[in-house]
Amino acid sequence: MSKLPYRQIHLDFHTPALPFTLGRHFEKKKFQKILKSARINSVTLTGRCHHGHIYYDTKLQAKHPQLANDFLMMEVDACHEVGIKAPIYLTVGWDAFSADRHPEWLERKPDGSLYGFDDYGQLSPGWKTLCFNTPYLDYLKYQIVDTMKHFGSKLDGLFFDIVWQDPCSCNYCIEKMLNLNLDPTNEKDRILFSKITEQFLKDEISQTVRYETKACPVFFNEGNILPSIRKNLSEYSHLEIESLPSGEWGYQHFPTTVRYAKNLGKEYVGMTGKFHKVWADFGSYKNKAALEYETFLALAHGAKCSIGDQMYPDGTLQLATYELIGSVYRQVEKLEKYNDGSRALTEIAIVHPGIVADSELKVDLSLAGAVNMLNEKHYQFDIVDQWMDWTKYKLIILPDKIILSEGLKRKIQEYFEKADGKILATYKSGLDAENRFLPEWGINYIGKNSFVPTYGKYPRLFENHLPHGELVLHGEGLLVSPQGAQVLGDEYRPLFQRNYQHYYSHFQAPVSENKENPVATSSDRVYYFSHPLFEMYKRQGVLQYKQVINLIVDEALRQPVLKTNMPSSGDIILNHNEERGELILNLLHYIPQRKAIELDTIEEVIPLYNVKIALSVENIDKQINTDIKKIKNIRAVQNNVEIEYRLTENLLEFVVPEVKGYEIVTIKY
Repeated sequence: MSKLPYRQIHLDFHTPALPFTLGRHFEKKKFQKILKSARINSVTLTGRCHHGHIYYDTKLQAKHPQLANDFLMMEVDACHEVGIKAPIYLTVGWDAFSADRHPEWLERKPDGSLYGFDDYGQLSPGWKTLCFNTPYLDYLKYQIVDTMKHFGSKLDGLFFDIVWQDPCSCNYCIEKMLNLNLDPTNEKDRILFSKITEQFLKDEISQTVRYETKACPVFFNEGNILPSIRKNLSEYSHLEIESLPSGEWGYQHFPTTVRYAKNLGKEYVGMTGKFHKVWADFGSYKNKAALEYETFLALAHGAKCSIGDQMYPDGTLQLATYELIGSVYRQVEKLEKYNDGSRALTEIAIVHPGIVADSELKVDLSLAGAVNMLNEKHYQFDIVDQWMDWTKYKLIILPDKIILSEGLKRKIQEYFEKADGKILATYKSGLDAENRFLPEWGINYIGKNSFVPTYGKYPRLFENHLPHGELVLHGEGLLVSPQGAQVLGDEYRPLFQRNYQHYYSHFQAPVSENKENPVATSSDRVYYFSHPLFEMYKRQGVLQYKQVINLIVDEALRQPVLKTNMPSSGDIILNHNEERGELILNLLHYIPQRKAIELDTIEEVIPLYNVKIALSVENIDKQINTDIKKIKNIRAVQNNVEIEYRLTENLLEFVVPEVKGYEIVTIKY
């Protein structure tokens, strides 16, 4: 059974100095009633905020100046009285109280300016980031211990926020870099040292907590979950995926990140917000359909749910907010059991580009494009790193820029030796540091293609599937020559490159008749495309890029585990619960729209009818090591109807009568 509650609230309380007593209108019974009526069973409460203030009775100077009682203890006790867990939030990287009193503790850029949130100049209303190589770390650890001692056995967990270090050039960092023989003037060395500092920070906090207690759940929030988390993963009790789609994360982030996080061996939570925009957007309310999608998608991926809110400085919760949350959490309460304890049935793995280099974006563009291509065709897939088992997958996708280290070469060789699957690689994926492809690619590297854009023709792939003409390739490609690989497509360049001397109409010149180098090849084990098709799809949305990839994926899988007529706007996630002897098919149909300049949102639920499903009996039997032909029943949970099915030697076929936002189909065997 799960340990983490399913219906959580992340209750921010970043509160500056006030003209009145903090929490003056807090009423325990009203607080409890609102939380219980919204079906909430855990609230992360603020102990120390970005303003640097502490919200419980303490002798430390950082106690909120208008705190007149033990406010946080009152909240914790109120939650515990009605069976609600109450872990405590502690900020780490932003602390205005300390920043104002100790500017020497602030991170510095090479020019001496600051790092921070929003507008963080000397006279600006934003948070400045503290450096963990300064005495600030000792100050922070002392406050952590103070919090733990104050709450003692009442402590349900600690959520540490803003746990990152920028490439800092303060005096403390310069000295420590020199001690490690790193060059403070070298940007790569500064970035490397910032990562070393992040690991050190987590180690220090973890040791501080574990000295006081071994049992306290701990999570470090960096605003993302990437392969770099591996270095300190043992210090996390669970994972929380902060992902507010109306903020910088967008609707791309959660479905990408959760497919990686779910394979890290920890319980995980999907965290969105009640705000129309982002944190502290007071007086705003997320559309109900959007909040449904964000929580239901978490359930479908086996995650718990958390919705962010911020308490008002007078200690009140806004009734309208919790009516909205309750309208969704009452549905979650009925549905949470179906995917609980299940695991995803997948047959494709995308290798996370973060194993090679961190992206400056929340989601790497090549990874985003790969996820979108596969999700829109409803393939069942995971995102993996080099420490996970690849051999269970039929297809491994190396998106665009997976440069092979010696360790990755060994990982791929292990896959070739122990599995009979294929690899699909694009652009630079498969090259090593010396620009050499592995022999299994069957190609040689020549250099970069100077023609951007250029054209590709794929006669074998296009036959009966795609237009027979050329396809423009909007991205820099590589020049390769076949060395045993079969050519699937060739480059045909434009009549000329567009420049000031000769240009043709509005964009690129039309295609010439001259066939150049291959743009797509296949060998016994590897499919290769010379252009970054995944990033190109994310940037351009060209349907044919996806169709070309889909044709290769279908060929590699031969018989996908799932086929459907559901449109690309839907999500399908297939899970298995061995203990219950049950397959769980999650179908969601919510369509984010760009109605505003700043964000996407979802306003209405658009139902689908008669969604056809065909499951591969052979593929499922192999994965779960049983015979699903011994079906007891198939049931649509939301519609509360039993579904008729057709079972052949190879396929289990049925029709889901209606998907009104979210439907769960259980297949008992």
